[in-house]
Amino acid sequence: MNKTRQKELTRWLKQQSVISQRWLNISRLLGFMSGVLIVAQAWIMARILQHMIMENIPREALLLPFILLILVFVLRAWVVWLRERVGFHAGQHIRFEIRRQVLDRLQQAGPAWIQGKPAGSWATLVLEQIDDMHDYYARYLPQMALAVCVPLLIVAAIFPSNWAAALILLGTAPLIPLFMAMVGMGAADANRRNFLALARLSGHFLDRLRGMETLRIFGRGEAETESIRAASQDFRQRTMEVLRLAFLSSGVLEFFTSLSIALVAVYFGFSYLGELNFGHYGTGVTLAAGFLALILAPEFFPAVTRPRHVLSC
Repeated sequence: MNKTRQKELTRWLKQQSVISQRWLNISRLLGFMSGVLIVAQAWIMARILQHMIMENIPREALLLPFILLILVFVLRAWVVWLRERVGFHAGQHIRFEIRRQVLDRLQQAGPAWIQGKPAGSWATLVLEQIDDMHDYYARYLPQMALAVCVPLLIVAAIFPSNWAAALILLGTAPLIPLFMAMVGMGAADANRRNFLALARLSGHFLDRLRGMETLRIFGRGEAETESIRAASQDFRQRTMEVLRLAFLSSGVLEFFTSLSIALVAVYFGFSYLGELNFGHYGTGVTLAAGFLALILAPEFFPAVTRPRHVLSC
């Protein structure tokens, strides 16, 4: 598939999101609310630990922060559940409309045009491939906006207490999309070939199934069974190629994510030892600032990489 055709199809896919734009906007809003709650729970936890460890405040005096922390946990769980429901509704509505458009187009084209492809290929298109679009609309499109908003929100939360940790996250974040794109282009091409192989295999199997009696009469049963076995083996090899590239992409992704979080941890470790003396606006590195950055750092990179995980599922 050439790049121009690929861009046209991507543009068409995004245009179909208008069908359920309201639900997708609600999903984006709920995702942003979840990000705000992540920051809130990290800030409350950091303050509680600061009060308990460094200031020796009795636990009884921290009853209100503990109650707030529990409320934030419950509210975040409810927001995540509600977002999943809203996203599912949006994906379901869009899939229904796309399937209706495809069936209307096939009806307009007529039987002569439809017979240009095996019946199994059409069945795979109308049933499986349209259903595979669900995560693209229900999760990927809403997450694309959040992949920018939530990391910036986390950096904005860390920056007032320690600008060095915030800059470490900002400096390492561009590396992840760069390597994701480099590995992902190969995975995308392999996945497209896998879809074509699946369509051919479905059509091949259905046509042989419908002509089973004829094949048996002419003694072609064993030969066609071997043909289906060879096609299945080819599809299996293509699937393993896609999985291999997906695991490679995940490995590269996890490496840079771990490296970035480790840099933040090393910075705070040396700061507490007195070896580094910058990033804290001259007030000293507090335990709360370190906990806040180290709690939010693992949440920073999943917000950037979650669109990739959605498409690879």
